[in-house]
Amino acid sequence: MGKIEKSRQARSFKERAKKYIPLSIQKRLYSIIKKARHIKNIKSGRVITKKHLQNAFRQAGLKSGNIVLVHSSLGRIGHVENGPETVIDALLEIIGKSGLLVMPGFSALNYDKKRNMYVFDVQDTPTYTGAIPEAFRKRNGVKRSMSPTHSLCAFGKNAGKLIEGHDKVDNPFAMNGPFGKLYRWKAKIMLLGVDHLANSSLHIVEDKPYFPVKVFTEKFRVLMKDNGKEKIIEARRHTDHSRKTRDPNIMEKYCLRHKAMKILKIGNTELRVIDIKKFVDMMDGLCKRGITIYPAGIK
Repeated sequence: MGKIEKSRQARSFKERAKKYIPLSIQKRLYSIIKKARHIKNIKSGRVITKKHLQNAFRQAGLKSGNIVLVHSSLGRIGHVENGPETVIDALLEIIGKSGLLVMPGFSALNYDKKRNMYVFDVQDTPTYTGAIPEAFRKRNGVKRSMSPTHSLCAFGKNAGKLIEGHDKVDNPFAMNGPFGKLYRWKAKIMLLGVDHLANSSLHIVEDKPYFPVKVFTEKFRVLMKDNGKEKIIEARRHTDHSRKTRDPNIMEKYCLRHKAMKILKIGNTELRVIDIKKFVDMMDGLCKRGITIYPAGIK
């Protein structure tokens, strides 16, 4: 059995497990898996350097001036020399000062019983999206959008313009928010050691008025904190039912069929590179045919 087939089987198992295993147990299992993967990477003796990464990124078509949204798993890449900072430096050196690097700053909702509402601190709330985005979030000069569930962190040209207004949109993936800007700016998506389960851009199409599935909750209040300033906003998130029933990886075959994605080898894993405009337009067309990442018949 080849590595790609093993990877697909692992994704299938992960999707099934998410539906039936409680979140608290999932987190403990994932922590154990990450530790085991780290030990395995160290024992392998193979070190992934910045040069290795940059060769792969350039082969994937990354170049100066690009706008790129990166979803990643450090452990799946292998033993990266100097950890997440090397991955970030490798990306920034290629896209240069005229480029824009974006990573997910997604975070769990934090409920404050005293205030009787959810609280999100732009500066201090950590992201659950992995070691690379968390290291990126903490870097000097990185800007983070004001979304209590699906913020984006950005560094480079037009970073401030990208994150602006995320607190004012109807849902985190709205076309008039940061995700819609990435679509209009024709960004690249890089799935570095992860699959479409991490590909948040597939939710952009859910903002369309004709999307056939109700996936967002009613609005709820959130206290936003940013450098000592506070304000209350209204936000939405995905319903529990939509999160448990969706299957993002069904988009893999359509991406390849529509030539919206290519897959390359990087370190111990795969790098998926997606044209965000082709991808969202493809999903829009599929949606009009009744094909989404949600089961047929779900309302």
